[in-house]
Amino acid sequence: MLAAAFLVGASACANPPNDDRKPMVAIVTPPDGARYVLGEAIPFTIAAAGSRGIVRIELLVEDRIVATQANPQQSLTFSTRIEHTPERQGRLLFSAVAVDAAGVASEPFSVSLVIGEEPALTGLPPIITTPVTGPGGCILTAAFLEDVTIPDGTVVAAGTTFTKTWRMRNTSGCDWGEGYTIAFFSDTPMHPTGSEPIRPTPSNAVVEISVPLVAPTQAGIYTTTWRLKDPNGQFFGNRVYAVIRVP
Repeated sequence: MLAAAFLVGASACANPPNDDRKPMVAIVTPPDGARYVLGEAIPFTIAAAGSRGIVRIELLVEDRIVATQANPQQSLTFSTRIEHTPERQGRLLFSAVAVDAAGVASEPFSVSLVIGEEPALTGLPPIITTPVTGPGGCILTAAFLEDVTIPDGTVVAAGTTFTKTWRMRNTSGCDWGEGYTIAFFSDTPMHPTGSEPIRPTPSNAVVEISVPLVAPTQAGIYTTTWRLKDPNGQFFGNRVYAVIRVP
């Protein structure tokens, strides 16, 4: 709900110059409790708002700053994507902090993510993520590069069809041949079948992957999360997102 306040009612932050309220920040994606493979780059979508203008957003892991994104326009609202690759496994606390033009920092907004194996609880064995292998035993991996269409926070009318395109790189040691797809992974379904084929892509090549989506019919902030699948139906590689606002 905090993220919705930034994207729906950001104009409410245009208060008089003497306003001493702290800026606000929210991690829009990934959701609290999401799981990632150790060594996987995690893309964070972060939104902030402040009456004196947002100067930068900081990403912290367990109270340690690991990335900073400056706002080139020092605007009242600022949304950005920050990638971070955790160096250790377990359940880690990730926080975002926004800093305004007066140097005032927001209260942190935090999510807890599981990286690799999580320590066992109540005697249960840990969850182990097995790498997905392709032709010749190569490890299948994929890296998100950038959004080509529909930047995070784009306004889309209720029930409207739109096409989200991501640019990705095949970072596997082998080619992606026939039978590879991009498939719905989590959050809000916006596709009738939840899967679209991708064209064959050589190792280390860049590919643009498009998915036709339909916006929900109710107002709100929505995220749909997708991931690549091999011909055997196994997910691999970075998650990719479409984050939209339905007015």
